[in-house]
Amino acid sequence: MQHYELVLMLNANTSEADRKAFLADLEAKFTVKEKDEIGIQTLSFKLKDKNTKAYFVSYLLELAPEQVKDVKAALLYNQAVVRYEIYKMTAEQKFFHFEKLQSEFDKAIEDIKDKRFGQKITFFADERNAKYINWKSIPILKYYLTRFGDIKPRLYTGNSVKIQKKLRQEIIRARTLGLLNFISR
Repeated sequence: MQHYELVLMLNANTSEADRKAFLADLEAKFTVKEKDEIGIQTLSFKLKDKNTKAYFVSYLLELAPEQVKDVKAALLYNQAVVRYEIYKMTAEQKFFHFEKLQSEFDKAIEDIKDKRFGQKITFFADERNAKYINWKSIPILKYYLTRFGDIKPRLYTGNSVKIQKKLRQEIIRARTLGLLNFISR
């Protein structure tokens, strides 16, 4: 059995009763290890129905590789689901809860603002902080983008190649989900 992270973007206009019924049905079909209801988030782009908000739910699922198709089939024609992403997790990756990460990063952001010198940002260069590289760590990921939306190079970040690749992957995931802009404003 492999661990997967399923991220659901649900229509923000869907009633809470319909949303809970859909999520309960989904949880009954598959083995859910952890659940993180992130809530309504503002997206960096408009959806098809001109909506700029979506309700995010993240699951840690334990699935056999052939069950991934079943998950996709369960989500494909549902009106409540705006978009979904399934990420295969490696053994060293952890499932983080959105609210917990945000509260931990509030203090880190204050430290970054105090120690900031020009373009340099070295939060993830520290091995203790490298475990927090995740698409849910939006406040910190924003510091790794230039004003034009490019990812800052290793020259400025001080990251190792391995950490820089992870960071790039998580920024792309956050952009795909609509939580980070492709071009900064």
